[in-house]
Amino acid sequence: MTDRTFDELKEEWWNPAGRLRGLHMFNPVRVEYFTAVVEKVGGGLDGKRVLDVGCGGGLLSEEFARRDALVTGTDLSSAAIEVAREHAAREALNIDYRVATVADLKDEFPEAFDCIVCSEVLEHIEKPEEFLKDCSAMLKKGGLFLFSTINRTPKAFVLAIVVAEGVLGLIPRGAHRYRDFLRPSELWQMLKGCGIEIEELKGVSFSLLKGGFTISSDSSVNYIGYGVKHQV
Repeated sequence: MTDRTFDELKEEWWNPAGRLRGLHMFNPVRVEYFTAVVEKVGGGLDGKRVLDVGCGGGLLSEEFARRDALVTGTDLSSAAIEVAREHAAREALNIDYRVATVADLKDEFPEAFDCIVCSEVLEHIEKPEEFLKDCSAMLKKGGLFLFSTINRTPKAFVLAIVVAEGVLGLIPRGAHRYRDFLRPSELWQMLKGCGIEIEELKGVSFSLLKGGFTISSDSSVNYIGYGVKHQV
């Protein structure tokens, strides 16, 4: 998906029945998982500095802010950030939104964040190893890297691209390129290279009959997890 496509989604970010309804269906699942991880490993979100990378219109950022985290959200789409700022203002939430890349921010925020969230973003990154190194540079030692993304398997091609985009219309056509999907083993190796060890990885399954997503043991299409930064 191009930056222009994200800009064209300006009016869709907060419409649960719109072109991003798949993201709205997934949001409660990832929020529950991520908040449970921070509660278990980090003692909860209250007062934690959180960076939401690729925040879009702010669906995740707002959930963290409601739990009293100090949230910075960053995205390349100025239209998405405009929507995020407007919605946060209406909800009386104080979130620091930036139109920037992680490379733009790493010098301003060296080892500044307790948690970095990278949800439904890695599958859009052309150079994920560089991207992850920049993320790690902003994460405190002992900090949490929270992620969700799409596996690179034939099953993922069929379900995440052919079905989700072309048949069900859960996300806009052209949102994904199969070559950009990451296998868990590849992500594990990249994160290890920048001092982050994956501590948990689970699958995310979709059921049209049940009307949504659930955490599962099947990581062949979508997966979610977290890592801890052990090195500086």
